[in-house]
Formats: sequence, C-alpha cells, structure tokens
Amino acid sequence: MKNALVKLAAIWGVWTALAILLASASALYRINVGQPAQLAHNLRIVLLNYWIWAVLTPIVFYLAKRFRFCRDSWARAIALHFCFYLLLTLAHGLIAQAIRIPAGAPDSYHGSLFRFRVVSSLYDSLWMYWPVVVIWSLFEYYQRYREQSMRAAQLKEQLVRAELQALRSQLHPHFLFNTLNSIASLMHEDVNAADDMLADLSLLLRAYFKSQDEQEVPLRQDIALVETYLSIQQRRFEGQLQWLLDLPPELLDAAIPTLLLQPLVENSILHGIAPRSAPGQIKLCVRRNGSMMELELADNGMGLAVDHKEGVGLSNTRSRLRQLYEDRHSFEIAGGKDGGVLVKIAIPLRLLPAQNGGFLDDDTHRDCGRRSAGPPADSVAAPTR
Repeated sequence: MKNALVKLAAIWGVWTALAILLASASALYRINVGQPAQLAHNLRIVLLNYWIWAVLTPIVFYLAKRFRFCRDSWARAIALHFCFYLLLTLAHGLIAQAIRIPAGAPDSYHGSLFRFRVVSSLYDSLWMYWPVVVIWSLFEYYQRYREQSMRAAQLKEQLVRAELQALRSQLHPHFLFNTLNSIASLMHEDVNAADDMLADLSLLLRAYFKSQDEQEVPLRQDIALVETYLSIQQRRFEGQLQWLLDLPPELLDAAIPTLLLQPLVENSILHGIAPRSAPGQIKLCVRRNGSMMELELADNGMGLAVDHKEGVGLSNTRSRLRQLYEDRHSFEIAGGKDGGVLVKIAIPLRLLPAQNGGFLDDDTHRDCGRRSAGPPADSVAAPTR
C-alpha cells in the first residue's frame, strides 16, 4: 500500500511539474510579445488538464504492461496502442467537459465544444500517451534485463560451485589404491614411513572432502595441498620424483582457484612421469606480470601425444577459469623445450587478507605424534625468488 501511494505521488508530482513548466513558458512568451502574462489563469487550465492525465497514467501503465512490444507482435501492439490513445483522448475530453475546463474555442466557433476539445487535443494527447508507454516499456525492459543478469550470475555461481564439488570428488582411484598398497607394503618394512604416509593421505582426503565453497584460496594453501600430495607420491616413487618451486614470498597470499594446481600435478605424474623409468621432475614457477599472476608448471615426462585430447580434469580446469575470470585469463598447454609438458596459466593478481592457518591446520592434532620418519629425501623445495 505504501509503495502504491509513493508511485501515485510520484506520478502526480511529475505531471504537476510539467504543468508549471508549460504555464511558465507560456507566460514568458506572452510577456515577450507584449501581452499580459496571465500566469495564474493559464496555470489553472494547464494543471487541470495535466492532472486528468495523472489520473489516466495508471491506466496507460497497465495497457503498456498488458500489450508489450515483443519481437513477434510489435505491429499488433502499435495498432492496439494507437486505438487506446484515441480512447483515452476521448476520456480526457469527457472529464475536461464535465469539470468545465475552458476549451479555448474562438468566439466565431458555434459547433460542439466537446468535438472541438477532442479534435484540438489530439496532437497534445499524442505527446501525453506515447511517452508514458515508451517510458514504461523501457523501465520494464530494464527490469527484465536486470532479472536475467541476476539469474545468469546465480547460474554461473551454481555452475562454478558444482564444478568445484565435482573436482573434489575426482580423486583418482588409482592414486588411492596405489597409496593404500604402498602403505600395506611399507608396514612390513618401515612402520614409521607407512605411518607418515597414512597421515599424509588422511590430510589429503580431509582437504578434498571438507565442505567449503570458497572459489578462491591463497596460493600458499593450494601449494600446501600439492606438497601433501607430492609427499605421498615421492615415497611411492622411492626418491625418483623431484619437486621444485620458484615462488616470490609476496605472492603467497595471491588468490588462486581452489584445487587448481593439484589436478595438474597429478596429470603430470600420471601421464608424463609414471610411464617412464627415469627420475621425474616437476617445477612450478610463479611470477607477477603487471596486474596478472603467471604460473608455469613444467615436467620432464613423456610429453604431449600427437593425438592429444584434453581429459575431464583439464576441461574442468579450463571451464572453471573461464567461469571465474571470463576473458581476463589464459590457459595454455604445450610441449616443453626439453621434453615433457608445460602448462601456462595467467589470472588477475589479487592478494587475499592474511589468514591464520589453513586446511592443514584443521584437526591436525589427530595426527600429532604419528610422524616419526621425517620428510622423504626429495622434499619440497622452499619458496625462492
């Protein structure tokens, strides 16, 4: 009810303001040509005429809403609104005649004042009815555009969240089975190493299945996940897997999509390094380039196959980057200079507020005291400049 009263007051105010402007302009014209201003007399007539249109405006809004200008029916809408314009002109004439507003007919005219009033107001009514229809149509178009934009944004957010949840559930079964087999084998050879490997697997699974919807995390957190994953893989490869990290400390708090790096590292190991018998190496280099952050992940594995096709993991990564950053990112996969595969990613650089702890600090007390074998021989390199 309150909103309706506010809208009616706004309609009344607009028509009153237009009437005052028209009466003032008429008075200035009369003064300029040497005639009496007659401001009060003209203002009364103009106000009454415009207030009639203020009463008719809600009807015009309803007609504009009921008969929209759609792509496939715009001609029909124009014809209907032209008929409505004529009907409302007649309605205006009837109301003006009923409240005895002067029609402005010359003294020599002896015909019907109502007919004179309607015919003489056809042009003025044209500029009363059609602008209101156009204004309402533009407003409604803006409302629909805004609603569609909001729905698109919501769908985009839901899509990114769904892709993140799908990524969380894509822990490669072969990795899990191989890790469990390695733990079972180590139990007969090195119980402490098996215990550490089991603790790393527990941390990794906790990070994967933790219920959080953050689309971006600090770079340090995603690297911590990669280090936990690599700690398991390095024990599986018995020292034949090396991890190098070249990262300026000031970029540790840069925003990065959640779970961006680990699937790429897993892809390098699974398709590039694991099929070889030679030692493997994976290197991540992070640099700042103006307003962008560039990441290069390189391995010395088998390289790209001639008929290389992106799997689910890479397609998911490409889709998430597109959803999060639209055209403000790049994602390239190519063969490395010395063999292997090079993945290049560029995303907008944005530093997140410093956070206390991360996913590795959640419930880590459960694993305290279980690590006694220490890190593997080829542990993760510290961040360097």
